[in-house]
Amino acid sequence: MLHSMTGYGRSQKTFDTQTITVEVKSINSKTFDLRMRLPTHYQTKEIELRRQLATELIRGKVDFNLSISGTNNSDFRIDTTAFEAYYFQLVEMAGNLGLDKGDLLYTITRLPGVVMQNDGDVSDDEWANIELVMLEAMKQLNAFRTQEGLVLHNDMKMRIEIIMGLLVQVGPLEQGRMEKVRQRISGNMEQFIPAAKIDENRFEQELIYYLDKLDITEEKIRLLQHCNYFLEVCADEKDSLDKGKKLNFIIQEIGREINTLGSKANFADIQRIVVMMKDEADKVKEQLANIL
Repeated sequence: MLHSMTGYGRSQKTFDTQTITVEVKSINSKTFDLRMRLPTHYQTKEIELRRQLATELIRGKVDFNLSISGTNNSDFRIDTTAFEAYYFQLVEMAGNLGLDKGDLLYTITRLPGVVMQNDGDVSDDEWANIELVMLEAMKQLNAFRTQEGLVLHNDMKMRIEIIMGLLVQVGPLEQGRMEKVRQRISGNMEQFIPAAKIDENRFEQELIYYLDKLDITEEKIRLLQHCNYFLEVCADEKDSLDKGKKLNFIIQEIGREINTLGSKANFADIQRIVVMMKDEADKVKEQLANIL
């Protein structure tokens, strides 16, 4: 089973007065490249989050966004020392000036330094809630990756099968190619050497040696083997973290055999087929750039 590096997941849940939202998206990259946006209060958990995301998502350029709306009882605290200092000063000033004390509780809580945001550790319960939402978002992203991977699998399978079909077309052209090479060599030689001076046995030996150098049987066999191996790896139902790398290696070998086939063919009809093969192989390479 193949997995794409492209994916998107979003999850949102409300716990008491807090609403936690996690959004994660990824595109292809040779390594794991993570960009995170976290509320200030949760910066202490960044390393742990990075570790979990790297383990789960493996590879890709990933954008992770955690946002929290509402409040939690652990988010804020009252500085009692500041509160008392404000209170006694205000009561004393009100008494000295003969003013109504009014709603001192409301007034004091609005003064600087009384209500403080906690900068301490995130509570276990709160972190468990965040992890729950994060895992749900990553589950959605991985489901997207699997679905996209199936689309890529079908496309690459079709293109490899096209290459194999084109390879079948090379066979009937080979005999005609060899005969034309033989005729061309014989014709060129007769232009410069009188027929009476040609050693037919030696000529046949040299011709066989030359034609052997142009033989593409091994290239055709290896190309077919590489194509079958590519399809076999794609069809393997086991999840493998290095499947994309393995397929990249195989497509490189396929490209190498196609190039050798083209250079040795020295025959226009076969070279036209080789150009079509290379076009399909290049399209497979483009798709593999997004395979995990």
